Amino acid sequence: MLKYIISFSFLVTFSFANLIGAISITVENEPITLYEIKNFSEKNSISTKEAVDALIQRRVEDIEIKRLGIVISPYEIDEKMKEAAKQNNLDLESFKKALRTQGYNEKMLRENIEEKLKRETLYKKVSSFKLKKPDEEELKRYYETHKNEFNMPKKVELIEYTSPSKEVLELQKKQPMVNMPNITVKSKTLELKSINPQLAQLFAQTPNGSFTPVLNLGNQHGMFFIQKKSGAGNISYDLAKQQIFARVMKEKEQAVLIEYFEKKKSEATIKIIRKPL
Repeated sequence: MLKYIISFSFLVTFSFANLIGAISITVENEPITLYEIKNFSEKNSISTKEAVDALIQRRVEDIEIKRLGIVISPYEIDEKMKEAAKQNNLDLESFKKALRTQGYNEKMLRENIEEKLKRETLYKKVSSFKLKKPDEEELKRYYETHKNEFNMPKKVELIEYTSPSKEVLELQKKQPMVNMPNITVKSKTLELKSINPQLAQLFAQTPNGSFTPVLNLGNQHGMFFIQKKSGAGNISYDLAKQQIFARVMKEKEQAVLIEYFEKKKSEATIKIIRKPL
């Protein structure tokens, strides 16, 4: 980038290069430049102050990643890329080709995935230090306080697909208009309060006109196409328990992370060299 600017205009380069190289803040001697702050602010449509706070947070996280020796293997990056390809109904090579045709650089994508995985690993490590699972009493209190937030359709009309082969069901999902062999298809109308709570939650959360993931049903595999949901009402504590547990754990995790990194920022040596505009 710098070479291009120099060849474009010497006069413009001199002032712009100074802007890029100008260190605004250091966090434990790790620099944050004026250009980085400006670019981050514009890219994320946030204020300069918010950009500074976010970049300081990143530097503190980077320091913790190094301190804890967090390393992501090429295999883990490959698996994430395969996961992204699968979400787009493509194999890995087709996914890479699609990236190239859209102007994306595979190397940069791998670097972004690596950074994301490092931060996710860091958050998990930090959370595991202090995170405590809620007991039954805490879950029930949460339910009573947020009861109006736990609603579910009363009935769902769906099409059930079952087969011994998971692969055939995945293929059926990709080509829903084709009648695949070795699949049993049934139309059903179910009352959600009368079925397995986890399955009821899955049906409630799957949009109309969409397939659920393929599930292991014991001696066979199954998936469901949600046609229509009707009725609505509060669901019981027992039916909502899994969802409540997930919410409470997420809130606890957020609280632990905020407390941990606020403490780390207060302990870090942060110097303002040039005040960002």
